[in-house]
Amino acid sequence: MNNLLERPLGLLRVLIFLQILVYVSLSFAEDFDAEAACSRLIVSQPNKVSSAIPELLVDESTTTTEDLAVMSGLYNDIGRSIGGITSAQALVESEVISNMALLPNQRGVCAKPAINMRVGYQSLSVFMDRELVRSSCIYNAIFAHEMHHVAIYKDYVSEHLAQIQQSADDKFNGKVYFFPTLFQAKQYIEILGQVFAQHVRDKFTREVNARQAALDTQAEYSRIQLECTSTGYVH
Repeated sequence: MNNLLERPLGLLRVLIFLQILVYVSLSFAEDFDAEAACSRLIVSQPNKVSSAIPELLVDESTTTTEDLAVMSGLYNDIGRSIGGITSAQALVESEVISNMALLPNQRGVCAKPAINMRVGYQSLSVFMDRELVRSSCIYNAIFAHEMHHVAIYKDYVSEHLAQIQQSADDKFNGKVYFFPTLFQAKQYIEILGQVFAQHVRDKFTREVNARQAALDTQAEYSRIQLECTSTGYVH
């Protein structure tokens, strides 16, 4: 059984602001090359994407099958007993490096932003029904199932880290922005980073949840039942 939790950023204000914010270009004199000036003033910084995989917590002593049913949201599912659950707290942290400079003669502000990100989980835990007999067949079968959930969480991050890095590079590398004021530059770049991080977070949680759901099937529950002589737990 899988349970992925996340903390959405509440970016409604940000998204509304993005919708009304138009790209601002400055009116430069014909003899002033803004791109060249910005390149001289700013050294581009690389984007950095790293993984965050916490140590696995295994709790075998505090939760009952009723606790696990509540945790999984299946407490109203009559006849459904739950012997274990894997829970993860999704994590997508980001820091935007503004990388700005004032253009000469009060011509405005230019920026070459970069982003640093950590993608993974704040916590990763397996909870087992404390009433299950340790080392019994049913305990081992359920625990093996939960460890499969753990592997899915870890594997997704390791498999997609390079893809997220590429997305960050596509979004930020080589992009030069011009603004009339420092305030507008800071506001726009901050929102740019927040929206990108939200996109990564949404895709991350959607896809990893789909992988986990593909494991939690009736066929898998039946396999666990048939694996052992005890049928007291279906999961």
